[in-house]
Amino acid sequence: MNKNRLFISLATFAALAVSGLLMKPGPAIAQQASDEQASEIIEEIVEVESPIERERDGPAGTTTKVIKLTRQVSFADLDLSKHVDVTEFENRVERVAQESCEKLQEMYPLPRTPSRGADIRRCVKKAIDNSAAGVAAAIASAQ
Repeated sequence: MNKNRLFISLATFAALAVSGLLMKPGPAIAQQASDEQASEIIEEIVEVESPIERERDGPAGTTTKVIKLTRQVSFADLDLSKHVDVTEFENRVERVAQESCEKLQEMYPLPRTPSRGADIRRCVKKAIDNSAAGVAAAIASAQ
């Protein structure tokens, strides 16, 4: 009789485990916490997309290819209701844009010409412009 009880208990436990009744609450809570953490992380970064253009001569003629590098800038440690922190945030975006454009230039170099510096400056300006909406939204939400 004791063996039958044990067998029934184990069989019941196995059936519940297989049906997911024993495991259901744990993952749902973990998933909810994970979604909330991801939401907080997303709200604390701005993406900076740095584009450069490269022309290639091919059988169909010259084609222009846009190559982009996207990086994230965190402002989690800043209080964007303070002017000094807003300035720091804008400086971070500019530094990341500059570094990204220089990296793109290194990866996809132009021949050594006077336009090389202008190419990087143009890339940095576009990267800052591309991130302007995200920067403005972050600052506005802190006000």
